[in-house]
Amino acid sequence: MRLSTLLTQVPLACASQLDPTLGSTLNVTVLGARHNRSTLECWALQPGFETSTQPGTSGSSVLDLGAVQGNASFTAIPAEFDGGRHNAPALQWVVFLSGLAHITLPNSTAEAWIEGGKNGAILALDTADVSALGHYTVYPSKERTVALEVPLGKDGVPGHRVLHGGACQGDELLD
Repeated sequence: MRLSTLLTQVPLACASQLDPTLGSTLNVTVLGARHNRSTLECWALQPGFETSTQPGTSGSSVLDLGAVQGNASFTAIPAEFDGGRHNAPALQWVVFLSGLAHITLPNSTAEAWIEGGKNGAILALDTADVSALGHYTVYPSKERTVALEVPLGKDGVPGHRVLHGGACQGDELLD
């Protein structure tokens, strides 16, 4: 199943193509790895938005997010939770629906603040086989953080262009 089909009701994939604030693609923060260390990058997904022909979303914008594999999870994380240092358990989309996640990297000043909602999607690709130390995640919100975790197939990482090192911010995100 394609993730774009699975998530047709998530706001990041449902804005009207006639909406000039949408842009041609979706930019996402990616937890990747290079030289056995986790990295943060901002990616522009390619080839970009297309017009949906699916009943119920026909005429709206849709973006292919890659092939999924296995079971998706709905996770409710307690307020002010410390997730500690860990690796991504699999190549996966993490879509924060509410709350706040603060992601940092060992031996680096790089960080990402991911607010739940329309800009809450990240790709977590820093599995133990490519990153020795992984990353830290803390959920500092006074409210519960809710996330969808959707594992990707081995070849499920979507096409992309690296915009820069570090998390996506400001004008790079959906309005």
